[in-house]
Amino acid sequence: MRKRLFTLLVACIPMLTQAGQKNGASDAPAKIDSSGNKVSYFKNPVIDGDHPDPFVAQKDGNYYFLSTKGNRISIAKTRAMSQLVAADETVVWTPPQNTDHSADIWAPELHFLGGKWYIYFAAAQSGVDDSNRMFVLENESADPTKGTWAYKGKIADAGNDQWAIDGSILTIGDKNYFIWSGWENAAEKYKQYIFLAPMANPWTLSGARVKISLPTNDWERWEPTFLGAGVNEGPIMLQRDAKSPVFVIFSASRYSSDNYCLGQIQLKPGGDPTVSADWINKKQVFVKSDKNAVYGPGHNGFFSSSRQNDKGVTETENWFIYHARNTVNQPNQPRTVRMQKLIWNADGTPNFGTAVSTGVDIPRPIGD
Repeated sequence: MRKRLFTLLVACIPMLTQAGQKNGASDAPAKIDSSGNKVSYFKNPVIDGDHPDPFVAQKDGNYYFLSTKGNRISIAKTRAMSQLVAADETVVWTPPQNTDHSADIWAPELHFLGGKWYIYFAAAQSGVDDSNRMFVLENESADPTKGTWAYKGKIADAGNDQWAIDGSILTIGDKNYFIWSGWENAAEKYKQYIFLAPMANPWTLSGARVKISLPTNDWERWEPTFLGAGVNEGPIMLQRDAKSPVFVIFSASRYSSDNYCLGQIQLKPGGDPTVSADWINKKQVFVKSDKNAVYGPGHNGFFSSSRQNDKGVTETENWFIYHARNTVNQPNQPRTVRMQKLIWNADGTPNFGTAVSTGVDIPRPIGD
């Protein structure tokens, strides 16, 4: 089971302080590209300190950043992802004590569904082993950093209410599906699969869970120093546009391993998300870089940036955000937040490239 090292987390949680100001924006002078646009730079990590499980939602020109805090949920709001270090952060929800969702607040995700905001998060009962499950909050405010977050309850397959973390939303057409990482059963602890189930509404499943990814490859089974039962976690939908293939990007192997990485599965054209066999083309897509000193890269989110060029045409870039460590064989080292551009191959599949070193000038997202 994935431990979040809460003593370290609580001790190292930064509150976007002045100590982090050296990251994000770069002091490198702006340059002019071939199109006559001014290019500025940022450096990874975009925030100092331990911020595991980064996620970004965007709406109306605003980006909303969340990560694992352990004992609360907070949202940092910004208009420029390269300036995330300077964003205002708001604690939006603190769990009540003595409930089944009072501890281990992990990997919150923010989604706008049906005109309301929802946060999906993993939590557990204090002092009760293996009690981690998925839960939902709802907010009617246009700005998720304001208004009231109402607790909607646990979200689970009633027939298979098993250990569960890392819930997210998969949307195909007008249908939403819940995807998450979990155990098959308590007898087979620590082996994590990706499950999917249809949704009746943003806090209720309408059908039984379906297993869409199993950790069978060696790259999905790394513990810090050996091959174990296997982990698939952190699933998140990726689709370039409504006519493009649908992918689920997930994190593979134990988070404490240097070999923690990203993998992908693809829904076959015309496929049914609730049919396991319709998820195809599993492969590893983003890995550690010994050359660039990036270890354990994973648990990512996606966002896009855009601007109008001088011809009035909107240009768009796709980006992904993830956590990683700087030092080999140091599983307790803080997982810092990095981001880099995502490009697309000719066949419509995503190309994540090579993990970039920290401290290197990277052109800011267009529009930042």
